[in-house]
Amino acid sequence: MATGRITHRVQTIVAPKRSRVAWHPVLLAVAWLTCALGSAIGAPPQAAVQAATDRITYNVGDPVQVRIIPPAPADSEVHYHFAVRYADDTKPVADGLALEGVDGQPAIYHLLWKIPFDARAGKYEIDLREEDPKSHQITTEAAGICTFVVHRQLVRIDSVEVGEENYTSGDSISCHVRVANLSDKELSGLRVEFSERYWPWIVQQTERVGAGITTVQDGMTLKPHQGASASSGRCIEAPKVDQPGLRQYSAVIWDHARKNVYAIALSPLVFINPPGVQSPRPYPGQYTYPDLKTVNTTSYRHFHPERFSADAIQFETQHTMFAPGADAKIRFSLSNPTDAAWQQVSVDARLLDSQGKELSRHMLVGHADLLPHAPALKQEAAIALPTDAGIYRVALQILDAAGNTLAANLLELGVNPLPQSALIFCAHEDDDGTQMGFIRALVENQIPVHMVYFTSGDAGSCDRFFEHSCGPADALNFGAVRMQESRAAIGHLGVPPENFIFLGLPDGGTGKIWYEHVSANDPYLAVLLASDHSPYNGMFRPNLPYARDPVVEATEEIIKKFQPQVIFTVHPPAEGHIDHIVNNYFVVKAMQNMLRAGTLPPGVELRVDRIFNPREHPSTPYHYEDHEFYVSGDAMALAQEAGWFYQSQGGNKSEGNIRDWNQLRRTEGYRKVLDWNEHEGWNEKE
Repeated sequence: MATGRITHRVQTIVAPKRSRVAWHPVLLAVAWLTCALGSAIGAPPQAAVQAATDRITYNVGDPVQVRIIPPAPADSEVHYHFAVRYADDTKPVADGLALEGVDGQPAIYHLLWKIPFDARAGKYEIDLREEDPKSHQITTEAAGICTFVVHRQLVRIDSVEVGEENYTSGDSISCHVRVANLSDKELSGLRVEFSERYWPWIVQQTERVGAGITTVQDGMTLKPHQGASASSGRCIEAPKVDQPGLRQYSAVIWDHARKNVYAIALSPLVFINPPGVQSPRPYPGQYTYPDLKTVNTTSYRHFHPERFSADAIQFETQHTMFAPGADAKIRFSLSNPTDAAWQQVSVDARLLDSQGKELSRHMLVGHADLLPHAPALKQEAAIALPTDAGIYRVALQILDAAGNTLAANLLELGVNPLPQSALIFCAHEDDDGTQMGFIRALVENQIPVHMVYFTSGDAGSCDRFFEHSCGPADALNFGAVRMQESRAAIGHLGVPPENFIFLGLPDGGTGKIWYEHVSANDPYLAVLLASDHSPYNGMFRPNLPYARDPVVEATEEIIKKFQPQVIFTVHPPAEGHIDHIVNNYFVVKAMQNMLRAGTLPPGVELRVDRIFNPREHPSTPYHYEDHEFYVSGDAMALAQEAGWFYQSQGGNKSEGNIRDWNQLRRTEGYRKVLDWNEHEGWNEKE
């Protein structure tokens, strides 16, 4: 390629006129932040000059175009030289680069590098050197001034169309699917399927679709960089419905053996009506209520139950979770909301069990005067808690000189054995919901807790977020959205941002990683991300290969780093989603490897979620011990609110169905795995 130079002050630059892709504003914003700011974690020092790529992710064979944003006009001419480096590698894949298209006009975007077809997928960094043209001295060097992602998408579904927007039950729904070969090789034996919306890696969805999958075309051949269409006048039958409803359909491209998915795309929404009925139309899934009749205006009035003169006694609720036998510090304030003076009053506290039985009584304040509407009197008391786990309540009363109750209030406490530290592994960014009370208890007692998320959740509801089928750039952005939701949700419980760890595996792809792609030399190519290495910024390991061994090694490294006393993961095998199942497999294999090597923290305990319908789960060789973790109402209220931050996963719907104080559950069930160190290899074949 040409090696023209870029200068400023004496030379201005412009890109040649060309057609530009219309990018979603969210994508452009993320692209700018990715390049201008660098990685969110461990960003390198920035040079005075900044750079931005025209896209955030490129397919192999695409040109990478870069825009230079110099500082204020310099006093002398400067030359810029670039190198492209695979993230976390020290040796460039391309060096001595300069931007093409210099023609004496202001710079916009210029060709920097044409990605080879055999380039590795994953995250890349652009390094910059500034050179004084007179002395040829390097004045500034900056690593990672800009980042971008390379993916390898072989097949793209350009569109999925259905004949109409409205159908009646029993109608034949026609479909038209347009596909394109993006690679430089001929692809043959492709299978184009059409069905109700589903993801092949979610068991229940696959079973629900069942025989409803229609093969629109089998044995399709696509020449390099060419497209084709597949159509049928009867792709599926409109289902029988009792009231108007919405459906969405999937087109899936498989290889000839129907083993690997090349592409997935979704149709527009279709309205299905019973015969003779055309209205009312339901609202799509992103709305809180499916129809106006279900708008809830009655279930939520006052969150806490009404209490006798509760205004007079106000508790601080930041700490309501304790260890057994602890001296619980109870902070509260006293005030007199009436117009009459309360003279020579006393305040006592009773510790009650969950059935209301009195366990202890304490005189906290004696012979005090509370003037009407005076500033609140802040108090603190230590109450010894029982050694048994459970839900307890502190009942405070303000009594007059005759022993009559002037005001009363209750504070609920959760008491459980607590570990010294914990590490929680989740498959996706909303899979932390079953441990939120446990997480809050650790935060309140200043016990270290770290959250680990195996996948980026790039597939789940990506199309609903962007309102169209997702390609690699959409999936990359949506994964970043879901990771940010986790930081907000669990951050609401008090976990700081630095305690979040992301591995960036592909949503729905960990089954392939576990069963079929063991070695780092044979990584799995994800369907939506179209990458076989983790392409995100801020990952625990940059460009982590999508293969079993590297994922297990990263898991071992995380456990070694944080030395947890308790490790929490999902049940083996968990319900439905392959990522939930394999989550546990990665963790247990890492623990077994560490046990053999003598590097596992001593006495570590493995906990898993409780399963709700054992008949739907295949048996495992393990033995379990069931436990209950007790959660105070205030901690569970925070957990309920935390779920609202997962907006892309239905958080807004949850906010539209608030559980009041009495409806909040007070326990989280979990199982201790007693013999995780045995039975190696039982789960390594599909």
